[in-house]
Amino acid sequence: MPNARHLTRLERLEKLQEQREQEAAEKRLTSTAVGFKPKFPTADKWNEFAPLTWIRTSGSVKPFQPFDIQKKLIDSICSHQYTIVLKSRQVGASETVCSYLLCRALTEPGFAAVVFSKTATDSGALGKRIRAQAASIEDSSIEFTTESNSELSFKGLGTIYFLPATPRAARGIPSVSVVVLDEAAFLDGADEIYTAAQPTMATLGEKAKLILLSTPNGMGNMFANLWHGEDDGWNRFKIHYSDIPIYAADPDWAAKTKAKAKLTDRAWRQEYEMDYVASDAQVFPPELVEKACHGKTIESGLINRDYIMAIDPAGGGDDYWCSVVLDITTAPYQVVNLFRVRYKSSDWCIQQIIEQAENFSPSKVIVEKNGVGAVVSEILSKALAKYMVEPYNTNRPNKISNTDRITYFLEREELKVPRDPFYQEMLMFRQLETGDRQAGDGAHDDSVMALALALSVVATTPTTDWLDLI
Repeated sequence: MPNARHLTRLERLEKLQEQREQEAAEKRLTSTAVGFKPKFPTADKWNEFAPLTWIRTSGSVKPFQPFDIQKKLIDSICSHQYTIVLKSRQVGASETVCSYLLCRALTEPGFAAVVFSKTATDSGALGKRIRAQAASIEDSSIEFTTESNSELSFKGLGTIYFLPATPRAARGIPSVSVVVLDEAAFLDGADEIYTAAQPTMATLGEKAKLILLSTPNGMGNMFANLWHGEDDGWNRFKIHYSDIPIYAADPDWAAKTKAKAKLTDRAWRQEYEMDYVASDAQVFPPELVEKACHGKTIESGLINRDYIMAIDPAGGGDDYWCSVVLDITTAPYQVVNLFRVRYKSSDWCIQQIIEQAENFSPSKVIVEKNGVGAVVSEILSKALAKYMVEPYNTNRPNKISNTDRITYFLEREELKVPRDPFYQEMLMFRQLETGDRQAGDGAHDDSVMALALALSVVATTPTTDWLDLI
């Protein structure tokens, strides 16, 4: 068995070999591109390229004259590495993005992109439309090297792959410049596809692009998580049907389209109004969450205010430590301070929570004691002896009742919280068919649970302001 020294040497040799292969590939690409002059406008002038192609629209075939919103979309994609597009139906976003890919494939030797669709039928249909776009260009002497709709390749130029959305399909693709997930909210295992596609983008680094397009499909999926995510470097772009001039010009277009398609109000809101319609599984109504998420935080407590602290310790992995300070002096009750972090040591997090308590002098400190929380509550009970520290054991019944209490205060508009991270966490919090409540796939619920603990000490007796009217 080789020792550590041999393994290290082997790793160095493998790394050197990979480097040589990459350099050779770059050399081949450079030699191909030397002296190359594109026949067509490049991607930064896509609005000049698009009219060279013909597309099927409104029952006829005509040159692609992009609308202003489509030009803005491509400009936005060109300016960002990661782009997520929230769109209505029938706005031509998918064909616009694929036209951008075609432009790059015809002007950049070695360019490669892959477009994932929901099914093989969908991917084949999209590939067929883009092949037709390329073939419609007059006097171009474009030479196709494949006849397949799943691989659109041009001699001496670039390649676009159109594949069904399976994690397996993402493997084996050569290094690509752009990965596109079409109707990403409806793709089974979209997060696995994204993970599997990452190695194919790695060799290009920041030059690679990832584009997600979709209409909403409720909450709890990867697309929804990314759209409602924090400031994470994603470029977020919206296309509403009213942004399309031919639709906006007809005041009755929406009503006629809804009637023709026999869509319910719910379906219309989701597919055309880009509404993340509340599903039966969502615990907190989105419209109430929106109203509540405009609170502000402060660094230290004020005199004559009553504060409650609630702490949800991390259970390991990518879980968060979370501690909220809730001002319960008068309604609306407000989260005025928040400690939330992960990948830090327990000792460091406990020290931060102790300092948080000293800054606000809470009348009570509630600590969720499941798992690691039992140890944390013991430590805090000693460190914060001058405050009332109360360990709390969360179980299924009180988790339901405590999160229902959040809904109660939301309905009465007696709760204010900072938008980040509560907006996303509250929208992603779901009730499963088993009756359990938890965060949706890829989301967290630590802030929700800390808030639920804090509100557990607040009386829910309705206010008596109405007596003043008698």
